[in-house]
Amino acid sequence: MPVHDESLSAEPLATANGTRPAPAPPAPATRTAGGAILRRPAGRILGRVPARWRAPVAVYVITQLIFLLWWIAFYPGLMSYDSVIYVLQVTIGPWVDNHSVLYNSLVWLSLHTTGGLAALTLAQTVAMSASFGYTVAAFRRLGVRARWTGMAAVIVAVVPPTGAFIVFIWKDVPFTICAFLIVPTLAHLVSLRGGPGWRRDGRVNVLIGAVGLELLGLMLFRLNGFIIVAFTAAILVVVLAGLRVRVAAVAVASIVLAVFLNAVVYPAVGIQKPSSSLSFGPAYGDIAVAYAERPSSFSAADTRLMARVAPLAEWRKSANCYDSDPTTTIPGFTPRAAQLDHRLVSLWLQILKRSPDLILGARICRGSIAWSIFPGPSNGQTLKPVDQVPANLFLLAPKVRGNPYRSALRSAPLSSKLNATANFLWNASLTAQLQWLLWRGAFWCYLAYLVLFAYSRARRNWAVLSLGAILVGQQLGVMADIPAQLYRYMVSPIFIGIMLVPLYFARNRAGDTAGDTADRTGSGS
Repeated sequence: MPVHDESLSAEPLATANGTRPAPAPPAPATRTAGGAILRRPAGRILGRVPARWRAPVAVYVITQLIFLLWWIAFYPGLMSYDSVIYVLQVTIGPWVDNHSVLYNSLVWLSLHTTGGLAALTLAQTVAMSASFGYTVAAFRRLGVRARWTGMAAVIVAVVPPTGAFIVFIWKDVPFTICAFLIVPTLAHLVSLRGGPGWRRDGRVNVLIGAVGLELLGLMLFRLNGFIIVAFTAAILVVVLAGLRVRVAAVAVASIVLAVFLNAVVYPAVGIQKPSSSLSFGPAYGDIAVAYAERPSSFSAADTRLMARVAPLAEWRKSANCYDSDPTTTIPGFTPRAAQLDHRLVSLWLQILKRSPDLILGARICRGSIAWSIFPGPSNGQTLKPVDQVPANLFLLAPKVRGNPYRSALRSAPLSSKLNATANFLWNASLTAQLQWLLWRGAFWCYLAYLVLFAYSRARRNWAVLSLGAILVGQQLGVMADIPAQLYRYMVSPIFIGIMLVPLYFARNRAGDTAGDTADRTGSGS
């Protein structure tokens, strides 16, 4: 009797109860846009992701891995003087509204749930990577190939001034993420605008609400965010025809909520108001510059008032239109100025009326970090953070002594090799000839405006100009009120400017702004 080889049988044998097992499913296969079959493990994993999200997820994963390298190299995170102040405020108090109460709350949460700050910086990397993935999906609707947006995201993650910035323990990191998110949210909104029945599309209201939350974040993470939001919202109202009322409504609502929190809620829970020198510091710097340039315009009453705060010689010596700190850091200046702040502000207004050129000149000079591509002379150079935490904790070590979370304020790289490499890249980025490109946001603002104009003109879609509103708002806001040439005031335009460059290469592509072909087919190209 012939032997039956069950392994060659076309049908599986019946089981004991007479039923046949279901045939094994074929190996999963994922088709790319060109129809090729990916049978490798990576392809099978990617195949589990909906087609339209594969490129955004891929960009998220890649940039997250890059940020993880920065996180490992600078674990638990890069720090500044402000980072130490955050920890002091949330551990021994008091909480003061001179820093973001919302970010302080995140610092408190990280310290009290994990005992350190690494969880906070890790969360920042996740948020930024997710923002890049979100941008890939948004720009694809405007006709930008995912690979171009992905390459821009990788560049941002690799370059030290932007990549390492995300692992800083700094309120400016979530501020930057909020500013950045406005751009892809508006890209989604613009892609819907003009489509059939778009005014009644529920997604439009969701996106406008998201813009409102992002504007609120700008104000909750930075004190001068109110000025930036006001300028940004005004531009959006002008550019987004058909959405003006709704955009204005959410902008006003976000401003009102932020003011209510700062004026009512924070004081009610015991959070102190900041010293007047913080709010009026730039005005004091203006007075010093005006007095140094034109002392004859000051009356005897003016100089007597100034002398009650600091010797006139110190006012003149400290005058620096690029930086108000030399004036406000004169020994004893801050407490004496706080007692006379209303009279000093009145003096500033008098100078503005009689010599507007002096005040405006000082503001334009101090705001050069926002508009000037290249740094000024030695006293106008871009002020950059350090890549290592000093042993003296930025001269705050005595105040931290005995603090139960003192150990959280130290560098503890998880890899010495990665730390050495990261420090080398950081120091290389400090090359003076590259400062305009890597550390100043003005160049990226102007380049972004050119890209947006070229795209809008080619597609006859001027609403796309709204993507640059946050850049204009930030430039004007920083010019209006900053104390010094700090790179962090203009770091978000570097992120946004680099990410907008791919729009230029899509300006002449045939595409439907309500949804690019690649988006409808799920192509990741």
